[in-house]
Amino acid sequence: MIIEVCLKDMLKGLLMDAPATGTRDLIQAMERFMDGIESIKPVEMLKVDLERGEKVVVADITMKEGYTIDDIEFSEILGSIEVLKTKGRTHTCFVWYVVQDGFLRQKMHEFALDVIWTSSTYKPHNVIAYTCIGDAENLNKVLRLMSTYGEVRNVIFEEATFSENHLLSQLTPRQRDLLIAANRYGYYMYPRKINSQQLAEKLGISKATAIEHLRKAEARLISTLLTGY
Repeated sequence: MIIEVCLKDMLKGLLMDAPATGTRDLIQAMERFMDGIESIKPVEMLKVDLERGEKVVVADITMKEGYTIDDIEFSEILGSIEVLKTKGRTHTCFVWYVVQDGFLRQKMHEFALDVIWTSSTYKPHNVIAYTCIGDAENLNKVLRLMSTYGEVRNVIFEEATFSENHLLSQLTPRQRDLLIAANRYGYYMYPRKINSQQLAEKLGISKATAIEHLRKAEARLISTLLTGY
């Protein structure tokens, strides 16, 4: 599912609900950070940890006309940003974002639903597009959650497909389904939310079968990632 929401509405809603001055200052810092940005397009999602409120991503940040990357006010309390490459108004950046504020961390936990978040793209006109994979029931939960934050501009449902250049296309359908399920249920979190026996029970298979498919999937993905090294 792809769902588009007005970012300004989301930040305005958070600002109204914020219980403390420090939280409101942080939200306003986030607003200032976005002021000079035209769009943010993820290139590679390196880490998303909703429990710790942490996100690490490589992204293409395109500045608005009249702004430069130096105009970005990225407070230390938000994390850090490092420019890797520049082409015109677009800068490929390494961005580490961390939520330390208790109120915002709690809000972030609301998104820890039984779906796989694949990306979030900030587009012109203050629209942010979230993309996630899941079953109909959980995608509808995401839709209802987003509706509480602001105006939902557009929603697109489509079957999940994996192109030939996508890493998951290297796996068999069974391996891919099991790997996605393991990720969804927290098998790869640290500490783990579920062990191999519990995962197998959820999927209705034996522990030995679950481990075998996961190991083969992991081995194939690592082999593909390290081709040439």
